[in-house]
Amino acid sequence: MDVVFDELHRRVKSYLATVKNVAAGGGDEAALVIARDDLPLIVDAFDALFGGHIPDDNGHCRQCHRAGRWWRRRRVPCRVFLQAQIALFHPTSHGRHALTRAEL
Repeated sequence: MDVVFDELHRRVKSYLATVKNVAAGGGDEAALVIARDDLPLIVDAFDALFGGHIPDDNGHCRQCHRAGRWWRRRRVPCRVFLQAQIALFHPTSHGRHALTRAEL
């Protein structure tokens, strides 16, 4: 792989792991700092990532459309958007389905 990509990937993974660990296991003050300082950055990153994943006039994802052949165009919601939806609303890291947890 590309050395620059490897370093960027490592930094993002490390940053997200740190935020996740502090939010899950840190004290209330540390979690508040994460919520105020880091959460807006993460939301901005999601906005930047999904900015191009919107439908064109034919209902195909504008971003994924560029990467594929015309006969294999992805409809919206595309895989990138679906993966984010699953990760956000149906997390598996807690061992239970998000809807089941909401019922408790």
